Formats: sequence, C-alpha cells, structure tokens
Amino acid sequence: MIVHELIGTETLFAEQLKEGYYVIREKFNKLDVQLHHIDTIQEIDCGTEEIVTVVFDPGTDYSLICLDQYTFETKAPSLSDLQQTLKMKHRDLFQ
Repeated sequence: MIVHELIGTETLFAEQLKEGYYVIREKFNKLDVQLHHIDTIQEIDCGTEEIVTVVFDPGTDYSLICLDQYTFETKAPSLSDLQQTLKMKHRDLFQ
C-alpha cells in the first residue's frame, strides 16, 4: 500500500495565474508500507512527489473552487507552462 505523507506545504497561494486564480504547491513523501506479520511492517521510501493545485477564489470565505490538480514526480512546471496547459483545458479562463 502506498502512503502519501505530507512533508510540507511549500507555498500556499505561491503564484497567481491571473486575478483570483492561484497555485498551491504541496510536497509529499511516498512510502510503500507492507505487512509482513501481524506485528511487523516494512516501509520502503519511494521518493517524493509534488502536487500542484490550481484554485479560483471568488472572494468569499471558505469558497475556493478547484480547477485542476497535477502530480509531478520530478520538477514541477513553470507558471507559464502551467498556464499553457490550462489554456488548452479551460479556454475561457484566459480570454
């Protein structure tokens, strides 16, 4: 069983795509947990993974709307790369 352990929210609302649209970056440590006996488990480090979430903040309390979530096992893309991806999926967003 793969377990994702949050090792830090690197930056909350780190970058702004445009007014009201933000990027949240979180980094997780991946562990493969295997049960060997009733009282013995083995944890295998499977590296880290970064999750980038794009949200829209309409400006009211507790009302963030998740547009998309991306997972990266290597370096996350730049803000401009992320904008290009979103332009293809949400054409109306950047008109």
